[in-house]
Amino acid sequence: MEQIKKEQISIIVFSKGRPLQLHAYLESLFLFSDAEQKMVTILYSETVNIRYKKIMQCFPQVNWIQEQQFETDLKQLVTDAGEYIMFGCDDVVFTGKFCLTEAASCLAKNSKVFGYSMRLGDNITPRPQNLSTEDSVFAWKWNCEYQHYNYPWELDCTLYRKKDVLKLTMEEDNTIKNPNYYEAMLTPDNREKRIARPYMACNAGLSCAIVITVNRVQDTHQNGFDDSMLTDIYSLDRLYNDEDNTLDIEKIAAIGNHIIHVGAEYFILRKKTKGYSSAQLYKKKAKDVAGKLIRLPIRVDHHLERLQYEKGAYADKLQILTTGETMRLLEKEKVSFLRYGDGEIAIMMGNSIPFQEFNPKLARRLRKILRTEIEGLKIGIPYYYTHPIKNLNPFVASFAKSLTTQRRFLRRNCNKDTVYIDTCITQVYQTYEKYNFQQYYKHMQNLLKGREITLICGEGVLDRLEYKAYSVCKSVDFITAPSMNAFEKYDSLLRAALRTDKQKLVCIVLGPTAKVLAWDLHKRGYQAWDMGHYFKDYDAYMKKKPQTESEIIQFYKPD
Repeated sequence: MEQIKKEQISIIVFSKGRPLQLHAYLESLFLFSDAEQKMVTILYSETVNIRYKKIMQCFPQVNWIQEQQFETDLKQLVTDAGEYIMFGCDDVVFTGKFCLTEAASCLAKNSKVFGYSMRLGDNITPRPQNLSTEDSVFAWKWNCEYQHYNYPWELDCTLYRKKDVLKLTMEEDNTIKNPNYYEAMLTPDNREKRIARPYMACNAGLSCAIVITVNRVQDTHQNGFDDSMLTDIYSLDRLYNDEDNTLDIEKIAAIGNHIIHVGAEYFILRKKTKGYSSAQLYKKKAKDVAGKLIRLPIRVDHHLERLQYEKGAYADKLQILTTGETMRLLEKEKVSFLRYGDGEIAIMMGNSIPFQEFNPKLARRLRKILRTEIEGLKIGIPYYYTHPIKNLNPFVASFAKSLTTQRRFLRRNCNKDTVYIDTCITQVYQTYEKYNFQQYYKHMQNLLKGREITLICGEGVLDRLEYKAYSVCKSVDFITAPSMNAFEKYDSLLRAALRTDKQKLVCIVLGPTAKVLAWDLHKRGYQAWDMGHYFKDYDAYMKKKPQTESEIIQFYKPD
């Protein structure tokens, strides 16, 4: 086997707003592999109030590049790279030993192998037939029916030849706005034409990496770990930069995994103890024990609350229409609507979420709107928050059981006399395991058919859709908004929206800001719909994407 030198390998890592997780990526990379800092380039995108200075000081030999224009920066990095390139994302943690030079040597020896994956292995099942004659290598045809093994182009931790990457990148016709666009440029429809090499390879043993998805499962959802902490990017920035926390990569690696994308149970923090005296360490341990004892009643309370939820004890506490009843109402009446989820609840409770930093004005407005009933405007909250539905997707069903705080908040802050619609009217395919999807989408599309609409959405959110639900409309005008912290530009957004003809339907895809905008537009005589994830949901349904946990996570991955 040809011996590859480290200088021939480049590692290009994408990061946006997650220095704590990026630290875990780099620390675990250098712990478990033969990679060195000088081989790594981080292309990072600055996010308001997220600080990268500390991590830069921790890894000073890494090449840090602040993103200016993603596609331009990307093409330059690929052009300047060595003969082999491994991409990386800041939510990856390496969990087992691997050798990049050996992986590159495998590619050099086997011209039919397109990439060498670090995230696949004996524990990721089911596996296709092994076509390798080498004991240490597992090789297969990537054009197969096995989930995870039929995804040849990904940015987590697969090593490719530079010449293949360069060809794919330079030949891409669509604008590559961010890593999601870069990964999505190869689709099931075009990848056989664009990838000449039919095989993939990985270590014959266990996989060497996982993707911890705690703060990207939903673009408006908070995710808890240990039932007590938030993992939005702003909370994690404080944990890392202010409280000196890092992820405990040794404990994470010891858990083991059988899937690629894992959740909150793998998000294990450690606090550095260097510099503590014995007395200080004793006090710290005592404080930790005391904290666990203090939280014990909370854990018990949450457990009992879940049991109550599963028994249907909350079903009559608020008046919420089912998805089907909501659909019939929209067909029968010309109304505006807006929808609340746990992202909006988090902001009303004083927290930030991944795409909207806490804003007291936004929180006040959301609270007021939730309590107020005005003619012709319907407010949505998720039906499954208070009703344990049997046909929910297992991923959503599990999530529903953990919503103790959200249920109690809604009971305190909603108007008991108001009839609410179901928030999930715009994301049925991601919510239900069994549903008459064909009938549902027929009805939803009929609501849009022939309408003149103005579509207000975050930049890039709809660009990658293959099936465009709004194509049935008579005409579509677009107003583009910031994809992060859109409420900071609310006044200018409202002014732009008010230039729309009042005969047009205004559809809004803008997270928490959409609620306030729909309210204000309705008050001024517009029909406004907070469409949430509908356009992406329709696209996923039309593509018949598997309704697995990993696919749902990918669906809600930020655009």
